[in-house]
Amino acid sequence: MSAIAVRRTLTLACLLTGTVSGSAAAQAGDFAGDTRSYLSRLEKLGFAGVVLVAKDGVPILADGYGLADRERAIRWNPAVVSTVGSITKQFTAAAILALEEAGKVRTTDTITRYFPDVPADKRAITIHQLLTHSSGIADLDGADDWDPIGREEFVRRALAQPLAFPPGQGYEYSNAGYSLLGAIIEQVTGQSWEEYVRARLLLPQRMYQTGYILPRWGEGQLAQGYRAGVRWGTVLERPLDRDGPYWVLRANGGVHAPAWDMLRWAEALLGGQVLSPASMEKLWSPWVDEGGGSHYGYGWAIHEFAGTKVVTHNGGNGIHFADFAIVPSARLVVFLQTNVIADLPVANELLQHIGARWMSGTPYPAVPDVVAMPDSALNALAGSYRLAGGAGTFRVTASDGHLMAEAEGQPAFHLLHSSRVVDTARAARLVALTDRLVAGWRSGDLAEMRRLQPADVPLDRMAQGLTGWVADQERTLGKFHDYQVLGAALQETREMVVVRFRFERGSADRAYVWDLGEQSRVLGVSGRGLRTRLALMPIGPGRFVTWDGGLTASRQIVFEPGRVMLDALGQTVTGSR
Repeated sequence: MSAIAVRRTLTLACLLTGTVSGSAAAQAGDFAGDTRSYLSRLEKLGFAGVVLVAKDGVPILADGYGLADRERAIRWNPAVVSTVGSITKQFTAAAILALEEAGKVRTTDTITRYFPDVPADKRAITIHQLLTHSSGIADLDGADDWDPIGREEFVRRALAQPLAFPPGQGYEYSNAGYSLLGAIIEQVTGQSWEEYVRARLLLPQRMYQTGYILPRWGEGQLAQGYRAGVRWGTVLERPLDRDGPYWVLRANGGVHAPAWDMLRWAEALLGGQVLSPASMEKLWSPWVDEGGGSHYGYGWAIHEFAGTKVVTHNGGNGIHFADFAIVPSARLVVFLQTNVIADLPVANELLQHIGARWMSGTPYPAVPDVVAMPDSALNALAGSYRLAGGAGTFRVTASDGHLMAEAEGQPAFHLLHSSRVVDTARAARLVALTDRLVAGWRSGDLAEMRRLQPADVPLDRMAQGLTGWVADQERTLGKFHDYQVLGAALQETREMVVVRFRFERGSADRAYVWDLGEQSRVLGVSGRGLRTRLALMPIGPGRFVTWDGGLTASRQIVFEPGRVMLDALGQTVTGSR
């Protein structure tokens, strides 16, 4: 999860440490009004979550939007509990520093003090390096968050794997490194990770609702996760050990908390109520360069801008997502949670937009103002629309207050999913290159994959990534059969080609990202992917806008009797039913 924090920290630092103009009261009032209006529009587009902004310990904004639990019709509010993902790491880091204050560990200790039979290449690893992702410890190969791996087995496997780099000579975000820290905490204290963290860090700050399994959450207090309208539920419904998550997740992710508790945590850190000044200096020091102007501290991403420090981290599991930032000198705290990040990826950027509006008055991005439309009117527009010139078909269906459009045929795919004018030659070239790349992997000939990758990317990384992904899909979808290149999406900052892999019991899509240069190189696979079924949201009679969760600008689609017209950025594409 740190990669997101790295990319946005510089922007946040510039925005959150800027000069505030006008009276504080007027600024806060205007900010709150604009933010509520923006979030209300997003709510109509599917956003559900909570946003909290506090200055000097006083909430300026603490509002919930949408449903935290659709089955019980429970709306989001700052008391709703949801997993904070990798924000968990700051609790592990603070616990280590608390133990150091008690004289039970030292951040300079090597792991040989805590683990027996450490392989020779790992004996120099220190607690400091585990805290800063500079140990070289890699995440367990092929292991899932819910795999029933206990502490001893986890430690053995983590230490048996090859290092990503020699200790102290690089940076690579490592969940496994933080789980090793959790194992150290348990060995030193004789308690479970949660028991120690709860007693030492959480309860003294009245954070009664934060934890893995020990808080007594009431019925309906937990946010349920959703993806494509389907309930995913909570982390607590996944396999758990008797005292919390198994060890692929423990101490690095999965903690649950409400927004109110996270504000208490921020204020306690700022007020010196958790750790000594010397320990706080360690916690928020920029120890290791992450790139992009960001450094990693102990469980936090750190940036210095114009002499002002911004500390931040986010976390999520692809369903639930949380984002957290503190400007210590301004005593500014921003925290948000959502249970629909899979369907509304714009939430990844919400904290950045909120910071921009608060500190510099930057307007929020344009969001279409969706109107309600009866099901009968939506059903009347459903059908297949054949595009002129044999470009393919748009298949339109009605779905939960809006329409969904899916392209059949590569030219139709290019038109529906591109956010800039479609260069048909460019799209066809990227489709052909992607086809050759996947065909080479399938035949075992990786020469084409090597040629199409940047020179600094190891050849086996992309091939092994695809092999592992296919194997993961086969566990639920059955044996892999073949694939189809659906088409290209030409966007302002990147270009993607979507490949549909077919299995015995279904299919799964994979989006390959290409650079924008003439010498096309495949940069990797999009973590957010691309929805092949694109939502069309109603904004008036017969008028809709495309909506992909906020990743790209919306385009207008107009329905008239028997036909559809898509504004393809200056050119009108017409389809007839």
